[in-house]
Amino acid sequence: MDRKFINIKFQSNDVTLNLEDDFKLIKIEGIESSDYEITIENYMQYDGGYTSKKRILPRDISISFDYCNLKNDNIERQRLIKFFNPKSQGILTVNYCGVERYIIYEVESFKEVRKSLHEPLSFNLNLVCPNPYFEDIIIGETISTFIGGWKFKFKLPFRFKQKGEPKKNIYNDGHVDTPVEIIFRGPAVNPSVINHATGEFIKVERTLTSDDTLYITTEFGNKKVEIERNGMRQNAFHYIDLDSTFFQLQPGDNMIEYTTDNELEPQSVEIRYRNRYIGV
Repeated sequence: MDRKFINIKFQSNDVTLNLEDDFKLIKIEGIESSDYEITIENYMQYDGGYTSKKRILPRDISISFDYCNLKNDNIERQRLIKFFNPKSQGILTVNYCGVERYIIYEVESFKEVRKSLHEPLSFNLNLVCPNPYFEDIIIGETISTFIGGWKFKFKLPFRFKQKGEPKKNIYNDGHVDTPVEIIFRGPAVNPSVINHATGEFIKVERTLTSDDTLYITTEFGNKKVEIERNGMRQNAFHYIDLDSTFFQLQPGDNMIEYTTDNELEPQSVEIRYRNRYIGV
């Protein structure tokens, strides 16, 4: 098997497009890194200055590819025009020499560049990714109040039978901090989750029954606190302890622990996350 390869796949509106078989990838740029913005402040009375801010900017990705099947080129041309609709968001998955990661994109431009109808279809595609980070395909680890039992494919482990420790070290193998989704299944009184690596915690001042499931999302711009009962979710943001921090997992070790203010054990506590990378 050739270890030097790059495969790319697009997904949009439940449709998948693989640039394989009749397609030929000519060029792809922007997957190794995004542009950075570094702000330097000058010292007033000393030489030089200091770095006051670092920011990774939205990522631009440009792709050039051909469609080489002349018999079906008009049909494929119409399909590609429809697929790369600027009104539709998509997911780009890149497999670079066995390392596979994905990123959410918007179509910035899609243009045909062949010079005559007798040539193979040739396109230039420009994408912009407001969130510049590539992410893992697989969801990360969990902690749970019970260990042992079965694991189901493509899902986080459902564990039972044997009581486990209320804490676990989660290793973030990514390049930057990553947000988490916490799923806390009652019963519990004032449940909280602590990241001992940073000293940050999230606490919800609310009693959960065995019919309640607490969902907390710490992603910037998408922070949520919700309680689900009988399939219905309700906003629970107002129950958050004011000293709480919507923490993220830092690169490296993160010792995560859950606590409650009563002696009842919750059914399970899960931490879901995906490692984030500055490139692939």
